[in-house]
Amino acid sequence: MSPAYYFAIAAILASLSILLIFKINIEKLKENPDNVGTIQTKFFIGVAIAELLPIIFIILGLMNLTTASSIEELYLPGIIVIFALVFGPLFILLQRSVGVPEEAKQRVMTFSMIGMAMANAIPFVSLVGLIMMMP
Repeated sequence: MSPAYYFAIAAILASLSILLIFKINIEKLKENPDNVGTIQTKFFIGVAIAELLPIIFIILGLMNLTTASSIEELYLPGIIVIFALVFGPLFILLQRSVGVPEEAKQRVMTFSMIGMAMANAIPFVSLVGLIMMMP
């Protein structure tokens, strides 16, 4: 398997798992906005656990990093990584705007910004790995 696919797998795994954890925790935040500290703590612990496998794939990709023989080898992995980069913020923006009580809007907004940063961290690293493979 090409190292480019390690980066693509890492981006998709990280993005989907972090978005699932975000969805669970933002629903809890919408129900009880006063419990923001506990919810954020559980979110960060969940993100740390969810990023274990994608970090292993990033390390595998960097260990096997070789220059691609042609740019066409990087098209599909690049599209997958860019999809993860676009899907994450879009999903979070949609979750942020649906069913938020007025008293929780500021806390949900802050939590959404944190979620965007977490969901895009591994896909950005994957994109850098793909750029390093360009001929």
